[in-house]
Parts: sequence; structure tokens; C-alpha cells
Amino acid sequence: MRRKMSVVLAAMMALTLCLSGCGGKSQEATTAPEPAQEQQEQEQKEQVPAEESQDPEGKTAVLVVSFGTSYNDSRDITIGAIEEAIAKAHPEYEVRRAFTAQIIIDKLKERDGLEIDNVTQALDRAVADGVEKLIVQPTHLMDGFEYNDLMNELESYKSDFKSISVGRPLLTSNEDFQGVIAAVTNATKEYDDGETAIVFMGHGTEAASNEVYGIMQTKLKEAGFENYYVGTVEAEPTLEDVITALKEKGTYKKVVLEPLMVVAGDHANNDMAGEEDSWKTALEAENFEVECVIQGLGEMEDIQKIYVEHVDRAVEKLEQSADTAILVVSFGTSFNNSRDITIGAIENEIADAFPQYPVRRAFTSQIIIDKLAERDGLEIDNVTQALDRAVADGIRTLIVQPTHMMSGYEYTDLSNELAEYESDFEKIVLGEPLLTTEEDFQAVATALENATKEFDDGETAIVFMGHGTEADSNQIYSQMQETATEKGLENYYIGTVEAEPTLEDVMAALKEKGSYKKVVLEPLMVVAGDHANNDMAGDDEDSWKNMLEAEGYEVTCRLTGLGEMADIRRIYVDHTRAAIDSL
Repeated sequence: MRRKMSVVLAAMMALTLCLSGCGGKSQEATTAPEPAQEQQEQEQKEQVPAEESQDPEGKTAVLVVSFGTSYNDSRDITIGAIEEAIAKAHPEYEVRRAFTAQIIIDKLKERDGLEIDNVTQALDRAVADGVEKLIVQPTHLMDGFEYNDLMNELESYKSDFKSISVGRPLLTSNEDFQGVIAAVTNATKEYDDGETAIVFMGHGTEAASNEVYGIMQTKLKEAGFENYYVGTVEAEPTLEDVITALKEKGTYKKVVLEPLMVVAGDHANNDMAGEEDSWKTALEAENFEVECVIQGLGEMEDIQKIYVEHVDRAVEKLEQSADTAILVVSFGTSFNNSRDITIGAIENEIADAFPQYPVRRAFTSQIIIDKLAERDGLEIDNVTQALDRAVADGIRTLIVQPTHMMSGYEYTDLSNELAEYESDFEKIVLGEPLLTTEEDFQAVATALENATKEFDDGETAIVFMGHGTEADSNQIYSQMQETATEKGLENYYIGTVEAEPTLEDVMAALKEKGSYKKVVLEPLMVVAGDHANNDMAGDDEDSWKNMLEAEGYEVTCRLTGLGEMADIRRIYVDHTRAAIDSL
């Protein structure tokens, strides 16, 4: 029955991709056929000396999953190059290929006689070949519809393997964004002369993960790459948004176009660089001189290295303890990519610090859990579900690390629920929230200073917006203010949305100082979610941004969650380590 469902799932995936327009024009492409698959496999075998293999029986394999492309040459130097880099880094494992686009798979078979598995076929083949441990590395850019479909299909094969470990998409953690920015700016730095705009064209998606492009743009600007712009073909930011930004700058004579896609395929050759109704012709119509660079991200060695690093982490997970796990509990957020680079980054940091233990996720907000399930088809456990699942999976020792800021209502609720499960585990331990000890306050103050010291010029107030609570633990905000002041951070201020100190308290303190012309706003929250985007940086009259602008300040909003800061993540790792040590 499961096999039939898998076939149906694959068919539905192909239909969805067809309807979305992905791979549509690529059916018109005609390029020389790829070398025979047997020859490629022989070349791979020759590159791996038998004496180096740590898996002589072939019981472990790496499956690299890509959307695919019918552009043979581009496939070889992008997807093929990523696969080759992974094979070189892990010669002890066989590296296999699967594509998700059935349209492309069928075209390659008909046009070139080239057989490539879809995901179902690749998984069935691995089972038939006796693979026991499977590492799956997607070349997807983000955690979107395709990635979720892949995860759902892998779930149905869990009983067929001793273990399945899945690598992360390209843009998952804050380090991933920084790595990709370094790669694309290094590859195009020759053009960055002040009179040239370097514009990257992404695909875009209707999924909430489309936020990745906005995050990429923000981080480029924060890193000082003022002449770099990101747009998408099928979502936002649009080409029109990019053209507006270029005109606002007003100094550009030339535009360099390059795809922000793993493969330089149909979209790059036609939508970006084509001679009709393309980004190139639209920009030329605006009197820009346009140069197109047909280069997929997969061609860049620095990008290949990121995928290899993701495989490395997936490999580490294969040998994890079977009866001990770490459960990371967060409030949650419906802002997908903020989640990935904050909560996800904390989880990843903990996983990297303790590779012997699987790291699981739970959210406390049922509203957010339900929204993600309905909107994105993303299933996330609440605490009860996560605990029941751990019991059912035979976990005997459970380390629970909350990402809560303080020991407030939520932390107390979590502690009470864990107490009800004490008899279900041999050992269960709860780690401390972010701000617990004096050392925590000092460390957080240092992290905030390091993240914003470029703005501390004496004429700028750096204001952090916390959530606030009616619980006694709300005092952490005033304690954080005292800690910052004692450290000499005289231009740093802390307020809350729903408690004290209020925005009015903060504005009174700014006026009392009397020397500020600018205000930088940043959330004092793990995730830059709804409060950061709306209450802090929103367009409504009562947002902190507009209230401060009404007082005559020039305001800059930084949508950076605490979870993006390496110094903050280290505190959570330290608290997890302390919990483990207490067992």
C-alpha cells in the first residue's frame, strides 16, 4: 500500500511542478547528450581506491536529490559538481542521484536515452540493493514545498532503513547565508565599481519560504554590499521592485545579471538572458547596459563546500544514541526563514555540539503549529506530542532545552508537563532559559554590543524591543538594562511591547539624553517574527518605528532575531551541556 502511495505522491509532485511553470520552457532546449551513465559510474569507482573505503559492503549511501535540468552541460558543472564534491569528501560511501521533476526525467530519457531515478525509484533501488543507512542531501535552495515533499516521502520509508539522515537545504542557518553571500560576492567582485548593479535572479515560490530572498537582500546590505540586488521570477521581490531600487540609487549605468539558482537552466537562459520579454530586455529598455553571466550557484566551489558541510553533519547523525535525545522547545513562529536562521540555527548548533544525540523539535504555540500545518503542510509537534513520540520511540533519557528568554509562565508550564512524564523516562532533565545567571546577562549584553557596535557613534540610540510578560520574570528587562549600563553601553535602551519598560519609557530616556538624531531598532527576541515585523518595524501609526519617527528621529530597523547571533547560540549550547552534565 505504501508503495502505491509513493507512486501517487511522485505523480502529484510532477503535476504540481508542471502547473507552477518549473521546467516548462526547458522542454525546448536541445543540447548534446550527457556521457553514458555507465562511464560516469566507472569514473567514480576509479576515483575511490578500495583500501580507503570504510564501508566495503556498501551498506551506507548518499542520495543527492535535485530538481533537475535538461541542460546537460549546466547539469554536469552544477549538480554533477556538487555530487562530485560530496563523493570526494566521503569516498567511503556511494553517491547516488535522484531528480524531483518527472517532466525533466522523462525528457532526458526520450531525448538522450538517459535514465535518472525520481525519489521513489531511488529509495526503492536503495532498499533492493541492501542499503541500511541512507544520507539524503537535497540541493534545494530552501525549506520549501519540494523539501517538505521530500521529507514526507522519506518518512514513509523509515522502516526500510536502519537510519535515514537528511542534510539541510543550502540556505538554512545564518552561517549558510553568510557563506552564500561570500561566494556570490567573490564571484562578482570585479563588477562592483559603484556604477554597476549586480542583480541576482531567484526563482521565487508561493510558499512562506520565499522570505529567503528578502533575508538575502537584507544581509547583503548589512554586510556592506550596497550594489547587490535580489529579485525573483515568480514571486517577490519582482523585477519591477529591483528596477525601482536601481532608479532610486540613480548612479548605475550598467547591470550585471546572474541567476540565484543552483543550475543555470531555463530561467537563466530565457527569463533572465533571453532576447524576448526577459530581465535583460526589460533593463535595456530602462537604458541600462546589461551583461548576463550564465553561471549556476553549483559551479562555485564555495557553494559546493556548503553542501559538503551539510552532508558532514548528516553523516554525524547516523551514529547517534538510540535511547537518548535532546528536545529543543520553542514558542515557534510562522515566519519560515526567520525560524530557520534562529530556532533552526540554535537546534543545529546544539546538534553540532552533541552529534551523539538526535535533536528533536517542539513548539508551545498551538496557533502557530496549526497555521504551519494548514498553510505549508508542515507538521511540528507540541510538547505533549513530542514527549509521547519520544516514549513511543524508546527514548530512555531526555534532555529538554527551551529557547525561552526567561523562567516565565511558559517555562513553568513546560516544567510542570515534564514532571507528568517522569515515570516514562529513566532520566529527564530541563535546561535553563537564556537569561538565568548573572553570567548569562553579561554574555547577552556582550552579544548585543558585538552585533550593533557599528551604530554606537554617540548620536544614535540602539533600542531593543522585548516582548514583556505579566509574570514576575519581566524584571529581566530592567536587569538587562542595568547590565548594559554597567558595561558602559550608555546608548543602549530596552523596552517591551506588552509590559514595562514601555516605549514611552524609552522615548522619555532618549529625550532626557537629548543628543540623539538616529535610533536603531532591533528585537530582543529569539525570533524576528510578528512583533518585530509589525509592532516594531510595521507601517501602522502605532509601530515603534513610526512613533519614534513622529518624535523627529531617523529610524533604522534591523530584523535580526537573537537566535541569529553565534554568541547567543553558544549560551544555549552551554545550558544544554550543563543539563547533560547534571544527569
